[in-house]
Amino acid sequence: MKLASIRTSMSDAVVAANLSVEGRDWLVDLTRAYRDRLDAEAKNATNIALAEAFLPIDMRLLLEGGVGALAAARDALAHAKAALASPEVLADWHACGIVHEPETVTFLPPVPRPGKIISIGANYRKHLAEFKDEAGGAVLERVTSRLGEAGFPPGFAKLPSTLTGHNQPIHYPRWTTQLDYEAELCVVIGRRCKNVAVADVPGVIAGYTIMNDVSMRDIQSDEMSRGMLLMGKNLDTTAPVGPWLVTADEVANAQALEIRCWVNGDLRQHASTAEMIFSVAEIIAHYSRMTLEPGDIFTTGSPAGVGITAARPERYLLKPGDEIEIEIQPLGRLINRVVVDPDS
Repeated sequence: MKLASIRTSMSDAVVAANLSVEGRDWLVDLTRAYRDRLDAEAKNATNIALAEAFLPIDMRLLLEGGVGALAAARDALAHAKAALASPEVLADWHACGIVHEPETVTFLPPVPRPGKIISIGANYRKHLAEFKDEAGGAVLERVTSRLGEAGFPPGFAKLPSTLTGHNQPIHYPRWTTQLDYEAELCVVIGRRCKNVAVADVPGVIAGYTIMNDVSMRDIQSDEMSRGMLLMGKNLDTTAPVGPWLVTADEVANAQALEIRCWVNGDLRQHASTAEMIFSVAEIIAHYSRMTLEPGDIFTTGSPAGVGITAARPERYLLKPGDEIEIEIQPLGRLINRVVVDPDS
């Protein structure tokens, strides 16, 4: 399933699933579709409460529901697919807000408020190699080279307050002159777990999504020279993510996905997750030394091609008006535009 958290004209947040009807994509409000399924069996005043119990309108709560909640989501989607074969039902559901056209909703981060976002750095050798004194600065080159030799996946925290959704603006903060992009595969945890063996990692993954790990390189370099990294990765809107949470059953091999990133139509990054130094399973196994919970997000590192390492970085670093598109199939395409920070 392709799941999304969306805001509609009728609700601040619902969990929706993508459904194609007659070649046209619709977003199905899963909770309301499940209520309709219950009503089809027997209309009851408690059906709305039952639907919200089985299929919460919050993605994190849905994931906490585990196998049962995902099974209910599939039931709701199957019910919607059968019902919407009728043009009359489609028109009725559209009018009452059970289904929505994608262009009429606001995409939120698939997990709007995860407990943890753990980001992995220095996980592609070509990305490590592209940091040169004349481009990225001695500090970043020195530190990322050390990270690449660490023997474990080096991580840092990306805070939930950084998150923003597909088609939402990235604010260019006044505190930086070196705003940069990083296309990354993200993994979403599906159940509470700890001390997970590499072989058992597939069983704790709910699904996958896309993140642009937007970075303030000048702040990042200054912090890393002092042995820390926080503000350089955590100003507002620096974690666009989405549009979908694609359930794990639809991703045959997380280590065989093509990543592409364009800025204003110019292809900047193009790689395969097969090039990762540490695999998805190795990353999650290592960090499961701490308790992981449903909805926690892991980013898995950026390939080469970031703006700061270009021969003329001032031409490649982001500026207001730039549009960034990141595609990882079958996860879709994440699109965001840079705007001047309204608080600046």
